[in-house]
Amino acid sequence: MQYFILPTEYKQHDLMNEKYLLGEQSFKVFWAGTGFESLQRIIIEAPDVLDNICILDDKGKDYTVEEFLEAIKKLQVREQN
Repeated sequence: MQYFILPTEYKQHDLMNEKYLLGEQSFKVFWAGTGFESLQRIIIEAPDVLDNICILDDKGKDYTVEEFLEAIKKLQVREQN
């Protein structure tokens, strides 16, 4: 399953841009994408912005940031270096 991060004013068709890809869940591993790096930076540097973020999966289900982090909590997170 793939997860995407979008500012709330953006539309789902904007997901085609890789910078919005949070990552992909596969075999108990979360393969982090470019958007995951952005999410981490927002959490640290601008947590007030979190209310203006929408997270979607590839089936169209939306998540809050907290729900997304809970969903990947038990997965091994691997970031590309």
